[in-house]
Amino acid sequence: PDVSRFLARGGKWILWHGVYDPSPSPLGTLAYYDAAVRTSAPKLGVSPAAMTDRMRLFLAPGVGHCGGGPGPDRFDMLAALDEWVEHGKAPARIIATKATAPISRPLCAYPAWARYRGKGDKDDAASFVCR
Repeated sequence: PDVSRFLARGGKWILWHGVYDPSPSPLGTLAYYDAAVRTSAPKLGVSPAAMTDRMRLFLAPGVGHCGGGPGPDRFDMLAALDEWVEHGKAPARIIATKATAPISRPLCAYPAWARYRGKGDKDDAASFVCR
């Protein structure tokens, strides 16, 4: 989990995992992300909280292994990474859609999670906030 050399060279890293994935478990990805933060932060001379300037994890509810499942499984992590690297805009949320259903949801940067605002279309990402 020591990714400090990559991050020290200015690397930006986005990880994602479908929460509906039967194997490997998303809990393993969470554990790896937390270990990478704990291991790399001291070597970079930053707090674990400051690691979000270099690494982001997104969990995709209802998404299986590399896609599929009942949740919105279409999203563009590469565009988000490009925006971060080229323009310095770290992604806080990435909109996911479903090809077979009119649904969209924000994928939130961990540890935030999409929460329904209490009003609006429950199938529309605009009705959710990351908290």
